[in-house]
Amino acid sequence: MSDLLLNGLSGLTAFRSVLVTTSQNIANASTEGYSRQRVELDANNPQLAGAGYIGSGVSATNVSRLYDAFLSTQYRSSSTAVSELETYLNFANQIDGVLADENIGLSTALQDFFNAVQAVADDPTSIPARQVLLTEGEVLENRFATLDRLFDGVSTQVNGSLQGNIDEINSLSENIALINDRIASALGGSDGNLPNDLLDQRDKLIDDLSQLVNVKTNEQENGAVNVFIGNGQTLVLGNTNNTLALQPSTLDPTRVDVIFQQGGADTAITQFMTGGEIGGALRFKDEVLDEAVHALGEIAIGLSFSVNNQHANGIDLEGEQGLNFFSTANITHVKADANAGSLAVSVSDPSQIINSDYRVTTDGTALPNTAYNITRLSDNTSISGVISSGASVDYDGLTFDLSSANVNNEYRVISPTRYAAENFSLALTDPKDIAVALPVVSEQTVSNSGTGGLSNVAVTGLSASSLPAGVVLTYDNTLKQYTVSNATGGPLAYDAATNNGDSYTVNVAGFGDISFTLTGQPDEGDTFSLVDNSGGTGDNRNGHFLAGLQTNLSLSGGTASFQDVYGQVIADVGRRTQSAEVNAAAQNGLLAQTIASKDAVSGVNLDEEAANLIRFQQAYQAASQVVLTSRTIFETLLGAFR
Repeated sequence: MSDLLLNGLSGLTAFRSVLVTTSQNIANASTEGYSRQRVELDANNPQLAGAGYIGSGVSATNVSRLYDAFLSTQYRSSSTAVSELETYLNFANQIDGVLADENIGLSTALQDFFNAVQAVADDPTSIPARQVLLTEGEVLENRFATLDRLFDGVSTQVNGSLQGNIDEINSLSENIALINDRIASALGGSDGNLPNDLLDQRDKLIDDLSQLVNVKTNEQENGAVNVFIGNGQTLVLGNTNNTLALQPSTLDPTRVDVIFQQGGADTAITQFMTGGEIGGALRFKDEVLDEAVHALGEIAIGLSFSVNNQHANGIDLEGEQGLNFFSTANITHVKADANAGSLAVSVSDPSQIINSDYRVTTDGTALPNTAYNITRLSDNTSISGVISSGASVDYDGLTFDLSSANVNNEYRVISPTRYAAENFSLALTDPKDIAVALPVVSEQTVSNSGTGGLSNVAVTGLSASSLPAGVVLTYDNTLKQYTVSNATGGPLAYDAATNNGDSYTVNVAGFGDISFTLTGQPDEGDTFSLVDNSGGTGDNRNGHFLAGLQTNLSLSGGTASFQDVYGQVIADVGRRTQSAEVNAAAQNGLLAQTIASKDAVSGVNLDEEAANLIRFQQAYQAASQVVLTSRTIFETLLGAFR
């Protein structure tokens, strides 16, 4: 009879635990990160009686959570990928929409500017046409400034997002360390029984962490989990955690590094931070934002450099040499030492400019034998030499003027395109100052008897508005050449059979280089003169040269025009945005499948739990009936002896 009672009581106890666990599952059906729990029931050891072994009831041996480590790892991997792509896509959509917008983008403004240049070339004396050109120059200035502000705004958003992510990572890592400590204590004081709810809380924190950055974990013997990020940096080790910080560059506040802080030491780990929202933001900045800023700056530098150089080779309505049409590029650099000395950096060839910072150093050898080293920081390639062999060094389309450098100097030069759009501006204000005429015109002597001709006159490196003396070319039919007076560069070999249409250049000291094309068959003594174009207000030749800059392949190593570069960056950003959109949709599909698989194991099914509740309630009622039956038998037995 006592066995009957004990069996019933053990059933009541066991099924009460089952009912409590079932109610816990139902109560947490909507709790994010909760894993369904199940009570493990085992039969007690039977007792030997006369008829054999008689059962002695049931015990609840363990409350386990339904958890699959593989599915959990797969979920974190998919979640990391989705967060990275969605963050990347959200930022990329902003840039993509801006670049292609006709009201904001640069393409229409460039076209309108060169249309205005052509209009002045068509009517060089028209003040209204010249004023329109200045207006279109102002529009270009405003477009560059608008795009630069928008890019700066997006950069600020990215940095703000990164700071928020890092603050959240620090909070999550601290909480993971705290729960690690509680789990280790719970396991040590419960004879190895798992604290399921604490495990769920910790897994939820790690899941949240995986949405911010790629993480790896391993479990210690005491139940604590170590968490690693980046290139194996330990974010959480047992019950201790390290922190991250965002550190702006001293050269460029818009550039930031992710810093790993451990034991008082700071380590930059930006290049190792992949996956999640942080990885998406950093990858967007590298692949989209920085490239868009570089392209915009490249166009600004190329446009101002080309237009200014060509404009300086012409003369304005008052016969003066052309001034800078746009502002010149200002290359920002910072001196990193306290020694005497200075550095100057300027643009020498826009087609060779790349998106990189530079480090310039000098050693301790006394001048003029001081050695220098210029390092391109994007790939750490460098050039070196001795200052005495050349105070100016050309590298990547830049001229580094070391003439004022000193020993033990160090300079950091910011990428030349970084602030080019911000600093781009119209320099001219008076429409009369637009130089569309050339300072030189060609003349043919009336007495020439041959069919020779001189055309396509152009001037480069102009240093004075007036030609000191006329340049005279006289043909020598015997020697097949032109002799040149009042200029260097002659004689000019010319044979009509082989040199017809060839271009030639002569130099006039204190004035510049004059180039031209020779054609036809000149006779002995035929002469051509290059004379000062005084009063040439109706001349439009430099205007046509200015208009021709629109299609010149002056950027990207001589392979692209201004509008080509802008079109390329629009296409590249559009391609990357579309790729991110497609990949995000695919990863969301994989994530949905992983969540479904994970929920099939760990999720709470209310229909199933409701059915279990009824089944276990019936089992509990049956166990209570066993207890009642044992009581009735006991009372009957007592009544037999009264």
